[in-house]
Amino acid sequence: MAIGCRRGLVVAGVVTALAVGLAGCGLDEMSPELRQPPPSGPTDASSSPSPTTKAPPSLRPPQPVSAAVYQQALTDLDSALALGFFALGAALAPADVESAADGLAGELDLQATKLGRITPPTAVATAHEDLTTALGALADDLETLAGDAADWAVCTGGTGLPRASSGNGAHLFRLAAGALATADPAHPYAVGTFLPAGSPDPGRRPGNGSLPGGQRGGYGELTVIHASGSTDAVVKLMANGQVTRSVYVQAGTSTTVDGIPNGTYEVFFTTGNDWDDVNQRFTRDCSFEKFEDPVEFTTRDLGSSIEYTTWELTLYAVEGGNAPTTAVDPGAFPVG
Repeated sequence: MAIGCRRGLVVAGVVTALAVGLAGCGLDEMSPELRQPPPSGPTDASSSPSPTTKAPPSLRPPQPVSAAVYQQALTDLDSALALGFFALGAALAPADVESAADGLAGELDLQATKLGRITPPTAVATAHEDLTTALGALADDLETLAGDAADWAVCTGGTGLPRASSGNGAHLFRLAAGALATADPAHPYAVGTFLPAGSPDPGRRPGNGSLPGGQRGGYGELTVIHASGSTDAVVKLMANGQVTRSVYVQAGTSTTVDGIPNGTYEVFFTTGNDWDDVNQRFTRDCSFEKFEDPVEFTTRDLGSSIEYTTWELTLYAVEGGNAPTTAVDPGAFPVG
């Protein structure tokens, strides 16, 4: 059976014969559509155009802040640190010093981080970097101070604040602050109002005998012996919640006071260095104790004479001693 070249004819079931017939047709006899060459590219209608490549955006270096913005950052730094230094100076017990110093160390690190994120005016770039470094050094000093307070080597802000403001970090901070004030004559930047002037550890030491305050009016006598140790001592007689007498005794000495009124007294004593008479505390190397047994002072008029009580207290362990002591929390030590 011959097969003619009928364009567009497709008969199911005779695909093979149709293919043979088409093979015998010349190109001139094929439809225009069949004579077109195959496309040279992909024929998938769903293919997308080739992506275009874009150059990455250029990064601009950080721009320095204005003089006004930079000064405000320094002012904010002063404000953030002022309260912490005030709390350190007001601390009246080792735990208070430790807490204040730890808090200040953390705040100093935070302020150093904030300052490090600022691009300062070009004229003070070096001083700015020095200031950031100094804040970190000052934080290290405060951490050391917190450790000293934990060991009761520093007991109050009377030593804590001078020590914090006199260390290496404080010295570096003052140098950087001075450079900020002079690096740009048109803008003398100011910082550091939170930091007190540096000073050495204080060494206040009254003479032996009764301290100001308290009461007089009796015949009783008290002798305090403090013959050992390297720290001074203060003994306090307390009755009915009031301090009747405070007695200062330097290390390696003894003293006797009189005029103690009749009564039964609890006896507290503290040892240490640098007596702060305003706050009634040693500011360094402190300890706080209480005699377990009270002492009683009495007076009897015998007509031709007066009989009165005398007591002798030793502030160190002695063989055969009969006056045990117990430790006292610093916050419970009497003031007055």
